[in-house]
Amino acid sequence: MKNLTLPILALFALALPPAHAWQAGEFYNGMPRADVELALKSWKFGKTTPLGADMILAQDPTDQPGSRNYEFQFCNDKLVGFEQLVKPTFQNFITLASNYSNQYGSPVYTMPYTKVIASGPVSQLGLFWRKGSDFIGVRYMESTMGEQLRLSWQVNNNCWSAPR
Repeated sequence: MKNLTLPILALFALALPPAHAWQAGEFYNGMPRADVELALKSWKFGKTTPLGADMILAQDPTDQPGSRNYEFQFCNDKLVGFEQLVKPTFQNFITLASNYSNQYGSPVYTMPYTKVIASGPVSQLGLFWRKGSDFIGVRYMESTMGEQLRLSWQVNNNCWSAPR
């Protein structure tokens, strides 16, 4: 009986469906790019733009109420990162950061960033929490071009180190 325990556990583990790390809607870590592209068709975005082999932007017109703006990041044709732009206010940043802190504890990584480019200053503060192998983040950016507030889900991969 003792000799059968390990093979039985191994067979049971193989029979289980693969566990995915983060999931946003029907999109999940490790999802093949072709499956992401297929799923995006049913979401009926105003515009879906591939940006090279490692990114897809899916956007609605900005004049639409509740317009969506998603960024899908790939490594070797597998989904490894997802970002969603939300209404960019500092109050929303504080609320999201507070909610994540209550849920995941203190941030494990802070990304302060300030520089001056040709169009003027760019300032950013990103906070990232870890959940298993996932990095869950909220990032607030302000520049002369306006404000951005991004929610992100990332995992380490062979193409870049998370979080970024």
